[in-house]
Amino acid sequence: MGRRDLTRKGKGQLHPTPTYEHELLGHQLAQKRMIPFKTIVRARSFDEYHQWVRHDGEEFLMVLHGDVMLYTEFYAPLVLEEGDSIYFDSDMGHALVSTSQDDAIVLSVCTRGDVA
Repeated sequence: MGRRDLTRKGKGQLHPTPTYEHELLGHQLAQKRMIPFKTIVRARSFDEYHQWVRHDGEEFLMVLHGDVMLYTEFYAPLVLEEGDSIYFDSDMGHALVSTSQDDAIVLSVCTRGDVA
């Protein structure tokens, strides 16, 4: 009761991958129902992914900077521009590709799989 966890700009827990550079936010708070993170999308082609990204739960994604192409397992690719957002089942395969000249930046909030 009354929990909080402040993350100062650029001070989240970094988790780089070949296609994304994740910054986990609120990372010091244990047993969260949501997992927030800011991501720099470095991928420029769907071919950079060896397999779909998938994880338990649901995901809310908002484009903060640039434009992205969201690939999902069961739908046609979707262009998302700065300010656009989408909510989806994150167990469905998905992948983001920056279509901007610079890397795109997105905010994502995921739920854990056991949250209804």
